[in-house]
Amino acid sequence: VEDNAMNKQIIRNAQDEIFYEANLDQENGWIYINWIGDIELEDVKRGTQAYLDLLAISGCRKLLNDNSLLTSNFLEINEWIEANVVPVAVQSGLRYMAHILSPKFIARFSAIDLGLRMKPVEFHAFKEIGKAEKWLKSKE
Repeated sequence: VEDNAMNKQIIRNAQDEIFYEANLDQENGWIYINWIGDIELEDVKRGTQAYLDLLAISGCRKLLNDNSLLTSNFLEINEWIEANVVPVAVQSGLRYMAHILSPKFIARFSAIDLGLRMKPVEFHAFKEIGKAEKWLKSKE
């Protein structure tokens, strides 16, 4: 994980391409994650661990999870996220997750599945970032 500042993370894959960018947006009170391209399971694990580290430091209650540039299918990873990420994230303070859908249909389906697994986090999926931001801002 490259750290330009305490509140920014960048991770590259084996091909040296950035697939994960995270930013602690203190003004809005959320962590923004941008997932990029065709991501392998191991990369997702690296990214979610980096997010959990940032969450633990910040205690941030809101997550803006952007899959609009994602091209891979996440269905098989949702079970892993439910078991390994959600309990830790909730313990660290996560309460609200706005999820921006990938334009790819299969990834959208996996987003619906993910939402069902995110309990007790309040999860909402969006097609565009503006609506996602507005929803997160309405949450305390």
